[in-house]
Amino acid sequence: MKKIVYLSVFFLLILFTGCSTKSSLVLKDGYSFKEKPSINIDKITNNTSKIYEHNIEETMKEALMKEFKDNNLLALSDNSNIDLEVSILNYEEGNAFKRWLMPGWGATILNVEAILKENGNIIATSKINNNIPAGGAYTIGAWRQVFFDTAEKLVEDIQNEYKQKK
Repeated sequence: MKKIVYLSVFFLLILFTGCSTKSSLVLKDGYSFKEKPSINIDKITNNTSKIYEHNIEETMKEALMKEFKDNNLLALSDNSNIDLEVSILNYEEGNAFKRWLMPGWGATILNVEAILKENGNIIATSKINNNIPAGGAYTIGAWRQVFFDTAEKLVEDIQNEYKQKK
């Protein structure tokens, strides 16, 4: 009977867990945002040395544009002096069925490095590691959602830095 209870708890934990995101935004020594930044999304590069079925650079750009626009951080003209460059370091599309069978197997993974530059000088760097190791049918489409979760985390980190200095 105890085995059944333990197995039930284990599977419920698996069912209700899914996404793990780690990030760190590091500002250059002495730099702080003087006002809410207006950021131009400059360059997205695929540094994974792999070719994917989906255009991951475009998906990352779409996610960044949406999150930055929704949070009023997107530069609406070319006169912004802060540019964002994002390098996709690692990406694994994953598989929802495999995640359902055994957590960790079929994980969707996205690791990126973001660099913020003001007038060409690096003012901040961020590394974001996003992992969806478990879940079933509700994680179908995680290959795409992981980009939006990553963009959301980057925006959250930038806003936290801005609000701390306010």
